[in-house]
Amino acid sequence: MSPERTSPEPENTPTNPEQNEKASFEAEAAARPPAESESPASPPQEEHGEDEDAELQQEIDQFDALIDQHLPGAGEDASRGEIIEVPVVAVREDGVLVDMGGKAEALVRLDEFKLIDGKPDVQPGQVIQVVQVGRDSEGSPRVSHREARVREAEATVREALKSQEPVRGRISATVKGGVMVDIGLAAFMPASQVDLFRIPDLNSMVGQDIEAYVIEYDPRRKRAVLSRRRLLYERRESARREMLDSLSEDQLIKGKVKSALDFGVFLDLGVIDGFIPREEVSYDRGTHPSEIVKAGDEIEVKVIKIDEETGKVTLSRKRINPDPWDTIDNKYSVGTIVTGKVIAIQNYGIFIHLEEGVTGMVHVSDLSWAPGNKKPSEFAKIGDDLTCQVLDLNKQNRRMSLGLKQITMDPWAEADKKYSRGTKVKGKVTSLTNYGAFVRLDDYIEGMVHVSDLSWEKRINHPKEVLKVGEEVECVVIKTDKKQRRISLGIKQLTESPFDQFVKEHPVGTLITGKVTRFAPFGAFVEVAPGLEGLVHISQIDEKRVELPEKALDAGEEITCKVVKVDARNQKISLSRRDALRQVERDQVKSYMKKGSDAKSGMMFGEALEQARKDAEKQDDES
Repeated sequence: MSPERTSPEPENTPTNPEQNEKASFEAEAAARPPAESESPASPPQEEHGEDEDAELQQEIDQFDALIDQHLPGAGEDASRGEIIEVPVVAVREDGVLVDMGGKAEALVRLDEFKLIDGKPDVQPGQVIQVVQVGRDSEGSPRVSHREARVREAEATVREALKSQEPVRGRISATVKGGVMVDIGLAAFMPASQVDLFRIPDLNSMVGQDIEAYVIEYDPRRKRAVLSRRRLLYERRESARREMLDSLSEDQLIKGKVKSALDFGVFLDLGVIDGFIPREEVSYDRGTHPSEIVKAGDEIEVKVIKIDEETGKVTLSRKRINPDPWDTIDNKYSVGTIVTGKVIAIQNYGIFIHLEEGVTGMVHVSDLSWAPGNKKPSEFAKIGDDLTCQVLDLNKQNRRMSLGLKQITMDPWAEADKKYSRGTKVKGKVTSLTNYGAFVRLDDYIEGMVHVSDLSWEKRINHPKEVLKVGEEVECVVIKTDKKQRRISLGIKQLTESPFDQFVKEHPVGTLITGKVTRFAPFGAFVEVAPGLEGLVHISQIDEKRVELPEKALDAGEEITCKVVKVDARNQKISLSRRDALRQVERDQVKSYMKKGSDAKSGMMFGEALEQARKDAEKQDDES
C-alpha cells in the first residue's frame, strides 16, 4: 500500500482545487514558448499527420509535467477502502464534518467539493460518499470525498477507453495548452482537441457540457486525456455519408445560400455543401449570381450531379422551372400589355425585366409620340416599373421588342389645361427625397411637392416626417411647365397662411394673450397662434429696465401683449408687453374715474390712479 499523504493545514488549503490547478499550470507554462501558430487549424482528416500527432503529444507531456510538479503525490494510490455513505454534520471554515458512526467523526477538506459562489456545494444532513484513506496521529479516520468520486469515474473511463464510447463532462477551467474537464476525475483536453477548428478563446467553453473520447488514461495519476475533436469529426463524416447516400440526380432539395460569387453559388445543405455553377443559377443570361440570391436565402434546387469519389454535389436552381422561352408565345404574344422592372438604360433604349429569363427592350423610337431626339433616362430610372406593349418576338435569339408610346397618347399634350395653376388635385406619394415628395397624378405624370410647401405651421426637414410612400394626398398646382415636363405642387397652399389669418384678425394695436416659448438675448418669443410666434423686444418687456428676458418672464408663462408692428414681407410680428401694461392701466384709470364721477364715492384722482395700478398688477399676476 502506498504511504499516506499528509494533508495540508486548513489555513493553507485552497478552497477550490480547480482554481489551484489552473493557477499552478499557468505559472509553469508561462515560461514555455508560444505555439508556432494560433490560427484556426484545418478540420481533421481521417489519418492525423505527423505534425498534428507531435503537437498533441507535446500538449499531453506538458500537462503531465505540470501535474508532477504542482500536485505532488497525485499519482499515489490512496488506501483502497470501501466507498461508504455518511451524513454531513456541519460545514465549517476548516472543512466539512461527517459522522463516521460509532461516535467517530471525520473532517473532509473543503477543496474536495465543488464551490458555488465560493461555498462548498453541500449542506448539513446531506449524505455524501467518502473513502477512508488512513488515520491521523490521534487515531481519527482520514476520509476523502474526492477519492470516492474518482473511484466511480475510473471504471467509466476504463470502459470508455476500451470501447471507444464517448464520456460526458463539463469544462471546468482553462490552463495553458488546453482545458480541464470534470468527468468525475480530473481530465485534460488539449486545445487542439477541443473542436474541429482552433478556438481563439477557450474561456468561452468554460461551463459547457460536452461529450468526448478518452484517448489516454493513466490509472497511477488518475488522469485522463480527452478528444472532442475526434468525436465531432466522426459524427460529421457519418452525417455527410448518410446525406450523400440519400441524394439522387433530379432530386429537389432545399438549402441556404452561403456565398454568391462570380463563378457560382455555394449552398449549405446541412452537413455538406453543394455548388450551383453560374450558368445554372438563372435563365437570365449575364446576370451576376448575387443579383439572384443573397447569403442567407433559403432556396430550392435540383441535384444534377453527385461525385461519389470526391463527395461534391452539383446543383441547379434554374432547372426547377421550365425554360420560359419554350412557351413564350402563349404568355407574351404580340399586342400584349406587360409591366416589368427597368434593369438597364442605354442610349438606344430601355431594358425591362418581365420575369426570370425574360427581358425585353423599348427602343428609343418607341418611347414617346413626341418628335425629336429622346433620352431613355428621361423616361425611367433603374428599378422603375414600366408598362409597355409587346411589339415583336424573336424566339430563336430570345429577344423581345416593347413599345411605350403605343399604350397611350402623349400625356403632356394637355397637361397645362388639365393641371392649370390653382387646380386642386389628388394623388399617391411614389417616392420621397431630401428636397420633396413626388406625387403620381395619373398613370404618366408626377408632380413634386417641395419640402418648403408641406406645412405653414412647422419646419419640415424631410418629407418623411409628414408623408409616406403610398399615401394619398391632396395638393394645389402651383406651376405647370409643359416644356420641361414638370408640375410644382403645394400642400400648405390648401389653407390660408397662419400669418395672414392672424394679421387679419389682430391688426396693429390689438391686445393678444400668448405663451412665452423661448428666450434670446434681445427678447422673448411668444406663441400667438399654433405654429406662429411674435417677438417681444427686451425694451418692450416691462416699464422698468430688463437686463435678461428670462429674469422677467418664465417659459410657458401666459402674458398679454400689444401688436405694435407687422412685417408682411418677412412675416414677422412685433409685440409690446410694456404698452399692454400701460393700456390696461389706462383702462383701469378710466374705469375708476368714471366711478369717481359719482359724488358718493368720495375718491380723489390720486387714489383712483393708485388703485388702478394695484388692480392692473393683480390682474397681470393672475394671468
